[in-house]
Amino acid sequence: MLSRLKSGVRGWLRRARSSGADAPTPVKERPSGDEEVLTYDPSSDSPCPPAPILTLEECPVCGSPESTKVSRYNRFVLFDRTPDAASAIYNYSLCHACGVVYAARRPAGERYRWLLERFEETLGRTEVGAPRPGKFALSSSSLTDEARGELRRMVSNGVFVSGHSGLSRKDYLPSLMSDRLASSMHVEILGSLLPMKAPRVLEIRSRLGSISAMLQRLYGAECRAMSLFENQRFLIEEAYRIPAACPIDFDAFEIPFEGRFDLVISNHMLAHSVHPKEFLATVRSRLTPGGHLYLYQEPVETEFLERGKSMFNTLNPFHLQTFNEASAVRALEANGFTVVFCTVRDDLFLALAQAVELPGDTWERMGDSERSRRRSAYRVANDAAILRVPEHLRAPFAKDWDGVVERSLAAGIAIRSKDGRIKVRRVEAD
Repeated sequence: MLSRLKSGVRGWLRRARSSGADAPTPVKERPSGDEEVLTYDPSSDSPCPPAPILTLEECPVCGSPESTKVSRYNRFVLFDRTPDAASAIYNYSLCHACGVVYAARRPAGERYRWLLERFEETLGRTEVGAPRPGKFALSSSSLTDEARGELRRMVSNGVFVSGHSGLSRKDYLPSLMSDRLASSMHVEILGSLLPMKAPRVLEIRSRLGSISAMLQRLYGAECRAMSLFENQRFLIEEAYRIPAACPIDFDAFEIPFEGRFDLVISNHMLAHSVHPKEFLATVRSRLTPGGHLYLYQEPVETEFLERGKSMFNTLNPFHLQTFNEASAVRALEANGFTVVFCTVRDDLFLALAQAVELPGDTWERMGDSERSRRRSAYRVANDAAILRVPEHLRAPFAKDWDGVVERSLAAGIAIRSKDGRIKVRRVEAD
């Protein structure tokens, strides 16, 4: 099925190229300061800080100054209300050297923290002021003394609660067992590829401490964990007695534990890092000589380049970098790591990489053919995302709309229905 979908997208790209819908000429990008006026919620008693917003003139992963802008917007462009007029504009750009696609305009400092404190609202999972959805164990809400007591009571019944125990789901946390089972794949990879001899391990952005707990049980690992939210930190310490810290500063990233680690495990951090090069340097400085970094849950571009999903919807306001497999490998190699193993599963990249001497300028750059192919693919994906925007939110695209429609119809990306509406074609085999 996946090969048929890829074939369909390749057909799209062939038609786009033959119709003249080519990618823009590569230039050195400096994002413009103009902003469309998007709606926002003026009733908030804590408005979004207007700054800092960073404007990048080089790739934040490898430092190359050459790029091509491939899309202007993040997921906020699909919201009826946004934090402010600037929040949807990220100017995603394709680095000509490492091939990472990065937000050339991005929030930092106080502004980023404001968005993170409103995690569910920023992702569009709930409305401003509405109750935050999701599982009790993974909520971003602050813990009250009553909530701590309730979590402690539920954890006391253990991680693996049998269905015949007579306990109701109000008496334990099913999330603990679910997370253990979901994380077992990562422990299998690590245990198969590394000589685990009581390693010292740091788990960054741990959900519920499962990977650390399994490494501790199986290999006598000495573990530390960093979590995003307070309830995660509480549960990691309560369920597994693993020292944990929160929150995580995605802008000025620091490790709050002493000493070096044989293994650092990083969950979905590279995509969110305001300064990814500095993040990787910090991790590398805290590894023992020859130590390893294990990255997982890093989003790749397959979802919107090969499977026809909306690029705007996929690139949420926390996704400051996205990759394909080759560019993720180059990103690691440009920052002092050599990849031992990598793969893509469910549109997510994972890799085991070893710290080595910094490479200088010796790492291999993206080739011309890959650059041309990806620029064309991003043009198609950006056009398709614009056409999918609900009609009442299309004002930012007014000046480009006719060109997008003409290009997409000519390339076979879209069709005009009997009532005159433009519809994006489903991705199918040629």
